[in-house]
Amino acid sequence: MNDSLDPYVANINELAWNRRPQHRYRCSGQSETAALGRVKCSNGSIQYKAYCLECGGRGANFPYSQIEGLDEDRIPFITEHDIIPCERCGSAEGSEVHHWAPSYLFEDSHDWPKSYLCRACHLEWHSIVTPKMSSHRRAA
Repeated sequence: MNDSLDPYVANINELAWNRRPQHRYRCSGQSETAALGRVKCSNGSIQYKAYCLECGGRGANFPYSQIEGLDEDRIPFITEHDIIPCERCGSAEGSEVHHWAPSYLFEDSHDWPKSYLCRACHLEWHSIVTPKMSSHRRAA
């Protein structure tokens, strides 16, 4: 997460704005420390996110390239999602959260609606509606 001696914690203000945890309503917002946590998605994949140690609010995913070499046993699971059927085709193979407002474009993306789509439907949606999103995301 950072270049300090402990790669599992960071000062929230030193993180890229979209990776900073979104504080929850019960949080004082005074905590300056974030830790690295794992989220087990309903499709079985693992995402790595910074989370606020006070309220548990999470930020956007870290690329796997930034996680390589870290000790998995030191990164706690902060959420495990149940298997939710795809809202489009009904597949029970596990779904992904489709964010209607990507966090790299909208600071209030956590307030926007979300849908649950299987991987195939999610990829199809993005190939039709936002075909250039991947290249924009990497550049952001």
